[in-house]
Amino acid sequence: MSRDHLKLQIVVILWGFTAVLGELISLSAASLVLYRTALAALILLIWQGRRVQVPHRDKIAFTLTGFVIGAHWITFFEAVKVANVSICMAGIATLSLWTAILEPLMARERKFRSLDLLFGLIVALGVIVIFQSELRFGKGLLIALASAILAAVFSVINSFHVSKASHHVITCYEMFGAALFTAAYLFIFTPEASLTWTAWDWLWLPVLALFCTVIAFSQYVELLKRMSVFTINFANNLEPIYGILLASLIFQDYRDLNQGFYLGALIIITSICAYPFFRRTSPSS
Repeated sequence: MSRDHLKLQIVVILWGFTAVLGELISLSAASLVLYRTALAALILLIWQGRRVQVPHRDKIAFTLTGFVIGAHWITFFEAVKVANVSICMAGIATLSLWTAILEPLMARERKFRSLDLLFGLIVALGVIVIFQSELRFGKGLLIALASAILAAVFSVINSFHVSKASHHVITCYEMFGAALFTAAYLFIFTPEASLTWTAWDWLWLPVLALFCTVIAFSQYVELLKRMSVFTINFANNLEPIYGILLASLIFQDYRDLNQGFYLGALIIITSICAYPFFRRTSPSS
């Protein structure tokens, strides 16, 4: 395994822990995202200092991308709150499908690959099986699907940004933009949401901001310099597996799930394991 692939797996593991932290933190989805992104932006601003100075056009572009990231994380944590970690993770597993569709549409130099689309559809089939077997969690799964689409959008956009500034600077502005978007969302849609931390929140929120955001997200941006969006996002299909395993250990989510969930999860896991082999043997690779 190359250094980049090892780094990517560490990022995915940290992101798999994100949903668990979302369940552990008492705040609403939007309040959680506000603190997560604001803390991350502050940490990066202090760390980078004057290095955050970039052309105004880039500042605006990075900040607006943060709006999409903020929307992604609000829907992500809302899915966790509405359903559970495992259902949210199953919806996020469709990220590779949306990437296979959106990346060629948004990036002219990226051509459609039938293999990418095929495996994205196989993952989507697994999600459909889960959805049909877990209709009581249907709302949470639909919210998670929306979150996956938003993740595909900002991933492709970030592939355009990586040559313009360091990954830490890009992440700083994007976290600032995500915090701005989330603050506006709270003010307009959920002004009654509590912003008060519990005792445990003082532990979990800094962990979420530092490890799962500052470290994981900035390293993900850095990897975009050398890896395609689809490659990274297909590897991110392991995020649901890590998240589901952690949720099973911590929250016993498996007690709320039936055989249809495990069949769908098996389809997702099998496609993840099979893709690298078919990718190597594909004539278009």
